[in-house]
Amino acid sequence: MALRSVISVFRPLTTFYKTNAVTILKCVSPKLNYVGFIQNNVRLSTVSHRNRTKVPVKSGFDESKAKIVLALNFQSPEDTLPFYKLPIRTLIHIYKVTKDDESKGYCKNRLYYIASRIQVPPSVLSEKIAKRTFIYSLTFDWLEKSLDVLLDMGVTSDRILRDLWVLKYHHETIHERLLRVKNMGISNLYPWMVRCSEDILQRFISISQETKTILGESKSTQTYLANRLNTSVDHVEEMCIKIPALKTIRVTKVKHFLDFLLMEGFEVEDIAMKPRVLSASQKTVKQRLDKLRGLGLNEINLNVLCRSKKDFQKYCESIETISKESGNPS
Repeated sequence: MALRSVISVFRPLTTFYKTNAVTILKCVSPKLNYVGFIQNNVRLSTVSHRNRTKVPVKSGFDESKAKIVLALNFQSPEDTLPFYKLPIRTLIHIYKVTKDDESKGYCKNRLYYIASRIQVPPSVLSEKIAKRTFIYSLTFDWLEKSLDVLLDMGVTSDRILRDLWVLKYHHETIHERLLRVKNMGISNLYPWMVRCSEDILQRFISISQETKTILGESKSTQTYLANRLNTSVDHVEEMCIKIPALKTIRVTKVKHFLDFLLMEGFEVEDIAMKPRVLSASQKTVKQRLDKLRGLGLNEINLNVLCRSKKDFQKYCESIETISKESGNPS
């Protein structure tokens, strides 16, 4: 396979390595390492690009890498780039598997097979698969059945894309785990549910069931919070804009925290006016309440309970100073 080099648009410094088969151009710049080739009048580029560590090129080394990468049936230069960063030994393994898949009529390259199954651009998937090369160590039957189960169970493409490790698990294991979660009334399924320990899975199921019980007819945590605080959903949404942590707070925490604050004597209206306290740790709030009451305070401002550690310490010191001065009039 005859290859000839193509000169990069970046020209800070160039070095040529010549062999009988190929001329390799190494372009070194602060922002780009570039090795480019033209094959059959089609530009194919293999690069380690912007802000990445420069790897010195040795005569014949990049040529060997390029020949392997170019034989992997990539459809565009963008899909090729992440694979060029792989070691030669890994590329040889990928080459053998790719040619075996091709000879058996499975696919041209597993990158494109998975991309078509989960409906994502190959250029997006390429970077991730280059970091998860175990994909090329699975049997094709294993890979196909694992994807079948994930998609049949309703796991979304973006979740599979973010967690390709799930493909290492046998399709029966994937099905058993996800079916168990689904039978508990949980419709949003994630790949991590397959990979996590039994304890974590049971805790998630327990929290999900408690969440369902707490919400009842409420459609969301915001609606539940509005009902508990005797206010409107619009007001709660305004709270979430001012206090972003409230957007992701679990309804189980909201319930237990509100129950705790009401038991401690705070009014619903006061909590609605100072909702930042709900974004704090209930354990920390309890410790601070005990501290302030130990200093003799009965009327406690909720905002004081969610101050920074340093500010809260200063506040306590000021209370202690005032107490000492009032106890020792001059």
